[in-house]
Amino acid sequence: MNAPRRTLAALVAIVAAAAACSKDKEVLGFVSDFDAFSNEIVKQVKQAPNPAAGVEAAQKYLDANKDRIKQGLNGIKNVKNFQISDDTKKKVEQSLTKDATAVAGLEMDYVMQMATDGAFRKKLEKLVADYRDVVAN
Repeated sequence: MNAPRRTLAALVAIVAAAAACSKDKEVLGFVSDFDAFSNEIVKQVKQAPNPAAGVEAAQKYLDANKDRIKQGLNGIKNVKNFQISDDTKKKVEQSLTKDATAVAGLEMDYVMQMATDGAFRKKLEKLVADYRDVVAN
């Protein structure tokens, strides 16, 4: 085999190995799952006929799904930078920021109700804190 062919064969082998190591699809799959998880929490609160009942439903949903989400987050934390593309890194950062902002924003959306209803305030603060704990751990 001449030198150009050996070089081409080596390059093809490197590209194939890099493609095999790529975790983009796995990471983006989790990002989609995390988006759905976060969106469901916000939806439970905002679409409930009564925000207090929505917070309770959202808390139950979070409690039922937090272990699965923590496991997924731990999985993507173990992905090395060279295993995902820059585009995937950007999508992950944007998605996690958007989702965390949406859930934390519930406190701003219901600030007046929180000010007048101590029980509602405690439940909503717990929901947001529990969500934060899932994301941070």
